Amino acid sequence: MPKAYPQTSFKRSLATLFTGTLLAQVIPFLAAPLIARLYDAPQFALFGAALVVFNVINVIITGRYELALAAPRERGAAGDLLRGGVAFTLMGGLVVFGVLLLFRGPLAEQLGRPLSNGALSVIVALAVFAGIQSFYQQWMLRERAFVAMARLKVLQAVVITVVTILLGYFAHAQGLLLGYFVGWGGYLLCTWWFVSRVAPVEGSWDRSRSLAMLEKYKEFPLHNAWPALVGAIASGVAVMYMTLYYPPEVAGQHNFARQYLLAPSSMIGVVVGQLLFERTASAVREDRPIGEELKRALLLLSGMALFACLVVSFFGEQLFIVIFGEQWRFSGQASTILIWGYAFQFVGGALSTQLLALGKVKSTMAFPLLFAGLLAVLPLFNELPALQFMMLLSAVEVLAYGAYLGWVWYHVSRYDRNLRSPAV
Repeated sequence: MPKAYPQTSFKRSLATLFTGTLLAQVIPFLAAPLIARLYDAPQFALFGAALVVFNVINVIITGRYELALAAPRERGAAGDLLRGGVAFTLMGGLVVFGVLLLFRGPLAEQLGRPLSNGALSVIVALAVFAGIQSFYQQWMLRERAFVAMARLKVLQAVVITVVTILLGYFAHAQGLLLGYFVGWGGYLLCTWWFVSRVAPVEGSWDRSRSLAMLEKYKEFPLHNAWPALVGAIASGVAVMYMTLYYPPEVAGQHNFARQYLLAPSSMIGVVVGQLLFERTASAVREDRPIGEELKRALLLLSGMALFACLVVSFFGEQLFIVIFGEQWRFSGQASTILIWGYAFQFVGGALSTQLLALGKVKSTMAFPLLFAGLLAVLPLFNELPALQFMMLLSAVEVLAYGAYLGWVWYHVSRYDRNLRSPAV
């Protein structure tokens, strides 16, 4: 029998996941001064571009089916959906790998470096690992296994950090990407082991039941996957613009700042978003209001974001020099500009799952279209100095995510009003 996890308050659940995520960020950050001295800016430029490809593939091969796991009322139905989603991800990974092999040349031109079959294999396998992991993680959220989720995140951070340092010490050119690959592989194996031991999926694989569940929730790949895909492309456009328009040294400095500002905040935002998604989906199933709890989360996230903005804006350059070394001074200068856009991403990204929890799948299309439209204008300014171009990137992020926050709040308020005044 699976272990029954108790109902916990939002604050307690948030504290558990936040603590684990914070520790998972502290570990690589403590090792960052060493990593910054083992790898150079061009290596961070290539790593950042590879992660853009990875994030895009991850959306394609999962079809966003993992977000549907909170919807089924019956545990067995959710298990069938999980198995179907994992199979969907594996098949999607094979298809995408074949497509990448066909278009390896043009992709290499965009990245500015040649791509071997081995590098493509690592990127696709990494996306498959992360995709399957996302299904198991949503299952753990459904089971309210918050403590285990926090511990697994810390384990992943330890593995990535240790492997990255070792490969950097031995001067491996792809050490950053391989460290990430090994970390995600270990994360998936440990998560699978935990689920199989403590919160196993009931029953056995049944092709017809899994296909029926994929069919039932086909609105997720049909209506949410492509906006998420546009969103993943749009979020990676900044990296690609810097790679295309500026030398590898400058692009690497940008990616380094992004690595140590956006990546940690995004991981925390994802954790909060997953928890809010589960809480809101449960409330919707039970016809309960969600506005007050969401307002408290918004205030908390906004306070954290504002604090980070003030610290980095005033002390970013000095902090980068002291922590990472003089060679990363330009990253510190860039951080004082980029932090404002990242702060809006942090808050907006955490609340973005609310539309899915409310069943407003089609409404999620608004954000990626707006974001992509704003980003499409930026090539007109590609001759600007790098820091000025980053100002435009940050301004676009502030506008897009600020508008999206308003859009989410509109639907949340409308949902609560409808509960108070049901149609006769």
